[in-house]
Amino acid sequence: MVCIGILYVSLVRDPGISLPTLAGADKWIHGLMYAILGAVTCWDSMRIKMSGWRLGLIAIMLPIVYGGAIEVIQEQWFAPRSGEWMDWGADCIGVIMGATAIMISKRLYNKYA
Repeated sequence: MVCIGILYVSLVRDPGISLPTLAGADKWIHGLMYAILGAVTCWDSMRIKMSGWRLGLIAIMLPIVYGGAIEVIQEQWFAPRSGEWMDWGADCIGVIMGATAIMISKRLYNKYA
């Protein structure tokens, strides 16, 4: 569901969401959306007992590739939307932050539960 929501907001010409007028607000929103995606992907991967390089591949690389693919799709086929490297950078940072938050939370829970 998170992927579908991100896809919708990313590809619709006017998703009906007014962005704050702060400088860089777009990048913060990208980071937040992909932090949620990274957290959900990491949580689901850990729930099915995935660990090690597989966890990294699924929980981190898959959402990063997804974000890059959306930027390419925006640039190629969805004018007036545009793909930007900085948007993808914000996506990557968000994914890493979301997945890391879940991994730390899980370790703390296991340590103190």
